[in-house]
Amino acid sequence: MIEQQEAPAKLAPERLFAAFEHSITWEDDIWRADPVDVAEVHAKARAKFDKLLSAITQGQGSGTQDRILLFHGQSGAGKTHLIRALRTAAHRRGMAYFGYAQMTPDVANYADYYLRRLVHSLEKPYDPDTSGESGLTRLTNRLLSDASVVSRKDLAALRDADFEDAALANLVLKLADQIVSSPEYAAQEIDINVVRALLYLERRDPRIDQRVRQYLHGRPLTGLANQAVAALDPNTGEDRAFEIIAALGSLMWTVDRTALVFCVDQVEDLRFFDDSEERFQRAVRDLIQIANRLTNAILIISCLEDFYGQVRGVLAQSYVDRIEKAGPVALLESRTPEEARLIIAKRLSHLAETGEGGASFPDPSAYFGPEFFDEFGGLSTRRLLEHAHNRLQSKTAPESEEPDENGGERNGFISKLAAALGLGLAVEPASNAPADVDYREMWAHFQSGSEAEMPSDDGELLDILAAALMLAKEEWKGDVELNVERLELADDLPVLDLNIKHRNGLTAETRVFLCNRPTQGGGLKRQLDKVLPAMGGKTCFMLRASDFPPNRKNQTAQAFRKFRDAGGRQVLVPIPEWERMMMVREFHTHHRNDPGFDAWFANAKLLSNLVSMIQLLRLDLLGRTLPTAAAGTPKAENGHAKRTTNGVSDFAVNEPPALTNASTTA
Repeated sequence: MIEQQEAPAKLAPERLFAAFEHSITWEDDIWRADPVDVAEVHAKARAKFDKLLSAITQGQGSGTQDRILLFHGQSGAGKTHLIRALRTAAHRRGMAYFGYAQMTPDVANYADYYLRRLVHSLEKPYDPDTSGESGLTRLTNRLLSDASVVSRKDLAALRDADFEDAALANLVLKLADQIVSSPEYAAQEIDINVVRALLYLERRDPRIDQRVRQYLHGRPLTGLANQAVAALDPNTGEDRAFEIIAALGSLMWTVDRTALVFCVDQVEDLRFFDDSEERFQRAVRDLIQIANRLTNAILIISCLEDFYGQVRGVLAQSYVDRIEKAGPVALLESRTPEEARLIIAKRLSHLAETGEGGASFPDPSAYFGPEFFDEFGGLSTRRLLEHAHNRLQSKTAPESEEPDENGGERNGFISKLAAALGLGLAVEPASNAPADVDYREMWAHFQSGSEAEMPSDDGELLDILAAALMLAKEEWKGDVELNVERLELADDLPVLDLNIKHRNGLTAETRVFLCNRPTQGGGLKRQLDKVLPAMGGKTCFMLRASDFPPNRKNQTAQAFRKFRDAGGRQVLVPIPEWERMMMVREFHTHHRNDPGFDAWFANAKLLSNLVSMIQLLRLDLLGRTLPTAAAGTPKAENGHAKRTTNGVSDFAVNEPPALTNASTTA
């Protein structure tokens, strides 16, 4: 009998379950650091990538032919988790910009698909630990940081002056010419149209941002749409996708001395198509094209071992040579007992750090003895976590014992942990979803193949927001009650009123203003003039799809300060988040009547991680924490507020508005 130490503070079963959830890494997880990552797992692959990344960033890319890495392993070996860890490490060190694409959708042109996924990746927060500037914003800031390239006066005019479309185009043309002909960049082969596109983003105008995004996707603009970004030459030519990828990768090197890392994951999903071998060959061909065009590019192919074995035989030998030149890395599925100990210890440590009541697990083996980890040795990380989670569900009382294969009693980790923590509460049954329906996999496929684009009409955006709020409420299965009412206060000011009630009795009345007019020309100022008298003493939020203006002394900034002083908050909802709301609504419409979908949807919480949903519905009170953001948004060297993505602007530094306890009010 193992002598156990004094049990730590009790934890609710659902909190203990949480330590062993998330056994699968999804695309949504890629952009954030994993607090329970164990660096010792797949150490060989990490070291190979780190060595190659260091060589590239030290300027050795032109002589490095082995810039394609093949990671292969069995299901559950942790391939996507590894990619997440590689991105986190590279971005923390400022050594790369990471692009990520799953090979799940039906793709006709892989170059176009890679470009869309690269731009999508660059729209995510660059820093995996905060919700700060996006990769595109970081790239633009680096491009414009040198006053000798673009004068501060011209840059201020680009950002703030009121221009007609033609005059703005002339300024963008002038500044782009100055940049590419400057001593810093004259010797570099920089695509002037991509420079122009990044300059346009400095306007912080949702109307312009949408067109720039479409342009960076390699899509042609209509004549009317092109008027707003008239400085951009038409997107023409069969190789335009490759040209834009190469232009972005070259800029990364020129202005930031970083690598472009592009990873294709879930490659084995190509097997669901009749022509899987042909598709794989086309996908690899286009990856090699990227490597040929960019000496600072690192390409990662991540797939199941048996699938690569299947398609390898039909690949052209030159493709095989390029893929395998660096040496394929087998990601072993089986975790050693020591790795199992590290994985479990890290999760318990994180549970203690983020929990309440001072629970502590300094040494799990002190509770269970060293032989416990032998039980989990040999399992993949995914199976290890699933096994731990399932055992916890089956062990709801300390005295419960599970017979082993020989009919004896088996004291596994979770039953002993439950005993140590004094758990004896009933556990809710598992989801009623049919065993053969994997809605998360279906969502991943749907998301990767979606062509949703944010509409330019603010009235349509308000409809999208209202629908998303109601779906986010559904994700909480009765914990949140919500009434949404659309107000007609002014033609150019879309407004929603929200009445929110949590199950614990806390209530809030919130007014939401959608203010997407440009700051130049006073459009946003006119909206603000209508917002201030319409606040009505309610908790008020101002949402915007493009960055808020900097905190200056002009009339727009003064109106913002009045809004803030009255308790208002501003929340940036970038274009990808509007598109996510649209995708979730469409996916929910397709599957809402399917067996088990409601339970999966409530557990997946596809919308409840969005900053806008957390703040508007006060989901922070239900355990949904806001991404970390630097208080007060740090300023760039020129005094201009650094842009943020997926977070709150520099004006929104107030504490979240307090809710009212219904039991203490009339």
